[in-house]
This record gives sequence, structure tokens and C-alpha cells, in this order.
Amino acid sequence: MSTDRTTEILNYLSAISREIGAFRTETHARFIAIDQRFAAIDERLDRLETGMRGLNDKFDRRFDGLESVLLDVRARTGDLEERVHALDGKQRKHGL
Repeated sequence: MSTDRTTEILNYLSAISREIGAFRTETHARFIAIDQRFAAIDERLDRLETGMRGLNDKFDRRFDGLESVLLDVRARTGDLEERVHALDGKQRKHGL
């Protein structure tokens, strides 16, 4: 093999090596950027989960309070219905 041909092959291999090195550097930088984006997304998701837990707790407290009010209303409604039936019975008894 001639010296010129050997030099050409070595130059070609050197160029390939530089391209591969540049590709590795670029790929590494992109992976770092992707990792940073994933970290930012994880942080935002953690904040969203914390916020959702807070809303859920607030909703649970309000629902519990509403449930107690509704049970009281239901009890009073039953009492009022009994009174209405009693009055209705008295009106019928007296022919009103």
C-alpha cells in the first residue's frame, strides 16, 4: 500500500473520529437537557400533587360539613312531614 493511500485512510479515520466525538458531545448535551427537563417536570408534578392533596382535604372537610347539615335538614324535614300529617288528620277530623 502506498504512503499516500495510507495517509488518505488515516485522514479519513481521523475525520470519522472527530465526527463521532462531536456526535458524542452533542448527544451527551442533549441527554443532560432531557434530564433537566424531566427533573423540572417531576418538580411541577410534585407541586400539582401537593396542590391536589390540599384541594382534596379541603373538599373532604367541606363535604363532611355539608353532610352534617344535610342530615340535620333531613331530620327536620321528617319532623315537619309528621307535623303536616298530624295537622292534616286534625283538619279532616274536624271537616275542614
